[in-house]
Amino acid sequence: MTDKSGLMKRTGVGVLWMVIGSGGQTLFQFVLFMILARLLGPEAFGVVGIATAFIDISNLIGRAGLTEVLVQRAETSEEELDTAFWSSFGFGLLLTVVMFLTAQNLADLFGVAELKQVMQWLAPMSLLFAAGTVYEAKLRREFGFRALAARNVSATIVSGVVAMVMAFTGFGVFSLVAQRLIYYVWFTAAMIVATRWWPSLRFRPRIAVAQLKGGIAVALSSLLGSGNQRVLDLIVGYFVGAEGLGYLRIAWRGIDLLLELSIRPVTTVTLTSLARLQNDRPALIDTYLQLVHMTAAFLYPLFVGAALVAPELLTLMFGVKWQASILPMQILTQIALFVPLIWYKTNILMAIGRMWEVLLINLFEFAASVIVGVIAAQYSVEGAAFGNVVRMLLATPVILFAVKAWVGVPFGRTLAAVMYPAAATVIMAGALLLLRPHLGTLHPIVILAIMSVVGFAIYAPAILAVDRTLWRTVRNVMSTRTRRPEPAS
Repeated sequence: MTDKSGLMKRTGVGVLWMVIGSGGQTLFQFVLFMILARLLGPEAFGVVGIATAFIDISNLIGRAGLTEVLVQRAETSEEELDTAFWSSFGFGLLLTVVMFLTAQNLADLFGVAELKQVMQWLAPMSLLFAAGTVYEAKLRREFGFRALAARNVSATIVSGVVAMVMAFTGFGVFSLVAQRLIYYVWFTAAMIVATRWWPSLRFRPRIAVAQLKGGIAVALSSLLGSGNQRVLDLIVGYFVGAEGLGYLRIAWRGIDLLLELSIRPVTTVTLTSLARLQNDRPALIDTYLQLVHMTAAFLYPLFVGAALVAPELLTLMFGVKWQASILPMQILTQIALFVPLIWYKTNILMAIGRMWEVLLINLFEFAASVIVGVIAAQYSVEGAAFGNVVRMLLATPVILFAVKAWVGVPFGRTLAAVMYPAAATVIMAGALLLLRPHLGTLHPIVILAIMSVVGFAIYAPAILAVDRTLWRTVRNVMSTRTRRPEPAS
């Protein structure tokens, strides 16, 4: 019998540390991003956006899904860890060479000469990212999210300080390049120190084949899932150019901030927690629905509020030259309607070993993204933003059906989990829409303050009135001392 209460507490502690680490990291990065946005133009961000899209796709391939495979296993041996390390290291080294050698061809394809140097400087990230595969898996298996959080923050501060100095001393776009490189070097080194583990030279082909059999499915799923946005960046960069992509990247940066401060830290922890429940299907389903419920409760008001104050928010943060990003951001906030319903589908399917099923879902999502993206990107940056909403609209029913068929999560219960948060958000949005026209002559900071305070003052009692189970769930998850958890048996 699974100790569901104990697991939820450990999950709560893990989420807390990841929120602290990810939140601190994200806020610092966002301040840095604002500084760089004021110093650099849309084209510089577009060039880096194209380069990092290729690098991020390379990173997903280089990991070969081995982190998730190691986390999902009930037990792992030293031979398995050594083999996984050298497999991922080899993939990372190969991809680094490929990125370096093809940089000129990619620069010619996109018609951006500066892309060659940026790509070549960022190419080693593929090796660094792959080299950290086993170290991250070890920390996640041991619920070492406090260590991961601390290393996230320290890596972000060090890389951010260097990037700011470089930006102010005239290095331009290469300050962004330096930030990413230094972050991965520091973070990987910090994980090595935290785990105090070093691989031996053992490599077992038989073990490697077994790991890659499951890992390739995860890697392809990640490529088709998490890589969706990177592929869309490349499509936008090709059709509307580096400057247009720069405007869209600023809009996405606002969306990313909301996701990082709300649910991305939860995702890191929940694969470990859901995997512990793989043999207790009722508990697995209940935990999954609680995650959907809490995500909707926190995400819906955040995104609706961001859409209403986007003009003031983006202008204050990035300056008037980025006003072309306002409408794309407002369009992108509509994805919040679908995010809670589909965000954890990969984790729950992986937790029960359904790696190839995840691949099938992500293959559908990828195909829909490419088709919609190619069509939408030809109608401007706003069209590209709207394409993101359409692709999620198309994918959501398919994902809900798949989770019901393969896990047993009832379609109706999933929708019911977001019903009360949606109702409370509608109440909040209605009040703010009535208030908004009366604030037009005030300073943007005053508008932001009033809208935030009024929004919270309306949403909090509204969600309390219609959704009493939310507070019970939060208390159950977080009612534990922040002590170091003992390893799971």
